[in-house]
Amino acid sequence: MNKSTSIKRYLRRKWLLTLFYLDIFRNFNKYILGRSKIKLDTKLQNHYSIAYARGSVIAIFVCIFTINFHLNKTKDPYQILTEDKSLDYIKSSLEDVATIDNNLQKNSEVFLKLPKTKPDEFGDKQILGFGNNIDARTIISLFEEEDYNLKDIRKGKAVEPIFLSKLPTGIENLDNINDRKRLFIRVVLPLVLYENEQILDDREILNQISREKKLDTVEKDWLTKKFKEYKVSNNNIEELKVKMDIIPVSIALAQAAYESGWGTSRFAMEGNSLYGARTWKKGKGLVPNERDEDEKFEVAAFKIIRASISSYKKNLNTHSSYKEFREIRAKQRKTLNRVNGLELAKYLYNYSEIGFTYVERLQKIIEQNSLTDFDDAILSKKKKPNIV
Repeated sequence: MNKSTSIKRYLRRKWLLTLFYLDIFRNFNKYILGRSKIKLDTKLQNHYSIAYARGSVIAIFVCIFTINFHLNKTKDPYQILTEDKSLDYIKSSLEDVATIDNNLQKNSEVFLKLPKTKPDEFGDKQILGFGNNIDARTIISLFEEEDYNLKDIRKGKAVEPIFLSKLPTGIENLDNINDRKRLFIRVVLPLVLYENEQILDDREILNQISREKKLDTVEKDWLTKKFKEYKVSNNNIEELKVKMDIIPVSIALAQAAYESGWGTSRFAMEGNSLYGARTWKKGKGLVPNERDEDEKFEVAAFKIIRASISSYKKNLNTHSSYKEFREIRAKQRKTLNRVNGLELAKYLYNYSEIGFTYVERLQKIIEQNSLTDFDDAILSKKKKPNIV
């Protein structure tokens, strides 16, 4: 890649970032001011229109300023283009952090017994992302810039750590159904892998603890927390080992695709709910339009899509309806030291009221979209994550 091409790519990234900021102002103008129940008089409406215009100018100015700053910082502009390409991000609020299950947080003292955490691993606050919905085509452009494509992933390339807090808007407007599917998979895949990595880290600690004859206070506290998190009775370590394991990527992707209509359902777009989880706490979710009058449940809503994935995995790993699923998974782990998503899908008949028909549909989604190709995928640790 020559310098001219690299500079063009750099400027293109800056332009995409500018469009991102402009999209924020546009959405504010459209969805906040445009949907206000209070009718603004002409003078006040003009005031907001001017403020919108000023904001747009500021976004463009910031883009130009950062370009000049980076190009003037060194005499060799090509040096800038070879640096880490990750986007800057806005730190999430404490309220968003609280939506992630606190039990997934690692006890730092326990980790002292394991190899030191690499500096480029991703913490909960890092992967929450920025809370604005971004247009699907903008996200596709970002993926192309980051050279994040499923063809290479299927061949064994590590997955780019690009984390979205919400699904892109306008997925349903993409003309090609395969483009919609590819986009949905690329959005959900890094988050599924991240959640699985957290579980595997916990399994490593558990295996280490189970080999020790005497536990210290820190280890006992960690175990107590995990027994509670995984709903293990009688402090049974063997039962905890069965429950504490990953959900195969192929299954997690297939269920998310089926339950959310490949990211186009109302529950997915408005409530970041990918798996159709129900709640009986009034006001904690979205009321289905087709719900019977005597029904009280809602479809659970989440602050971010990662919280939906975390909740889904906790459900499969703890609920009594999926005991057989977990037992077969444990046998696979013991005999093959890995889990088979297509095979395990057979034991999710309790997930839906349509039973084994649901299993057939899941397996069909897995096979038709070759989702088992992603069961062995890993997250790239070569650079910091991009947060969108």
